Amino acid sequence: MESIAPGMTGARMVIAAALWCAACQGQPAGPPPGAPGADQASGAQARDAAESLDAAAAAADARGSAGATGRESAATDDETPDPGRVIAELGAIPAWQAVVDRAQLLGRRGQHGVVYGRVGPPVMVPAPALFPGAAPGSSSALGSGSATAAGSATAAGSATPAAGSGARPAGGSPAAGAGSAPEPSLITSSYTWLIDDTEGNGALGIRIALGDKARPGDRIAAGGAWQLDAEHRWYWKPDAIQPLPPATSAEPKDPPPPVPGHVVATGPLPAGARTASLARDNDAIFFQIVGPPPQSDGDGWQIADQLGSPTALVLNLPGERASYGGQDMRAADERWQLRRGQTYWVRIGVLHRRGTKPPTVNARTAPVRVP
Repeated sequence: MESIAPGMTGARMVIAAALWCAACQGQPAGPPPGAPGADQASGAQARDAAESLDAAAAAADARGSAGATGRESAATDDETPDPGRVIAELGAIPAWQAVVDRAQLLGRRGQHGVVYGRVGPPVMVPAPALFPGAAPGSSSALGSGSATAAGSATAAGSATPAAGSGARPAGGSPAAGAGSAPEPSLITSSYTWLIDDTEGNGALGIRIALGDKARPGDRIAAGGAWQLDAEHRWYWKPDAIQPLPPATSAEPKDPPPPVPGHVVATGPLPAGARTASLARDNDAIFFQIVGPPPQSDGDGWQIADQLGSPTALVLNLPGERASYGGQDMRAADERWQLRRGQTYWVRIGVLHRRGTKPPTVNARTAPVRVP
């Protein structure tokens, strides 16, 4: 028996070692549940996982914010419409072009178009005339055929008579002489000026029955057609109004007229003005008319330094261009009227030379009478 005991002891040791290794391989890396430190290990692992998720979420948020910012910037750029693209999509034309093309935009023929421009001030008209001895506001105050102040047919009339007509502007002339009728005061009509902001530096505009659909200074497109009122004045009757982005074209720095129209204002020469014979591109020039008025729109005015001098330039004033097919329907107060022997000034554009003939040039501003 004594010889067997050592061998039995070695076998037990081998079996015990094998059991211990198997136990080690099947045991988890951390302490078993319920053992000391087990809760702390599990909490640490949970915190590590949470921190990783928070970091990933923060990174995702950062990427998302950057992407959103980029999208917002792109959206902002996209939301700022290009004025030219919007106008082209509408098929709109400048306000004064509608005058030139009037024969194709008549409401009585069922024609239709879209015009655009900047909303200006209301059209002012002379107040209704009074009978001699009639008190203002009385039933006998209105002359025969006169309209009421609000919504009258004469609302489409010009605020002042056309230059060259011999009439004096209402409210802006010297006091009437003894025995002469006082000049009427001006009142607001039911029409508004729609100013062409593409040429003329604010000198060109059309009458539009706008009502309260837009405010002065707004840039709009107005679908509609030309109509004649009871006084045979043209006005644009809109059936749809759409706001437009501000204009991007650069206007001359010269001050625009207070209201559009073909009434020639009076004012001094601007600094640096040249005579017509010394004109250069984009100059302010002063001149006198030395030839007859243009027979047709686009023929131009023959101008020189003074009456009796040879023609220095052929000048086209704002809006003076021929209608398509010669179908011109412009009214008398939609044309410039200048006098021979009177000095005027305008700012011109680029001179177009024609060999031995006088150069032609377009005026960028309305003519101003020099006192």
